[in-house]
Amino acid sequence: MIYYTGHAKERAILRGITPEMVKSALIKPDKIGIGYQGRSLVFKKFPKGTIKVVFIKKKNSYVIVSVIWEFLK
Repeated sequence: MIYYTGHAKERAILRGITPEMVKSALIKPDKIGIGYQGRSLVFKKFPKGTIKVVFIKKKNSYVIVSVIWEFLK
């Protein structure tokens, strides 16, 4: 299951990032990393750019903390 914090929902809507894009990033990321306070990061390229998904992995679920357009060089 994928759950969103209130902040993540707001940011996704504001930035035009769909739940399908987030799911795609979680399932098949182009890059992974560790972020602030040990949170997990995944990056996925789309035609418009690359999204960064900040999340916490629980037993059988993901809690999405934020989603961001990340324009990498």
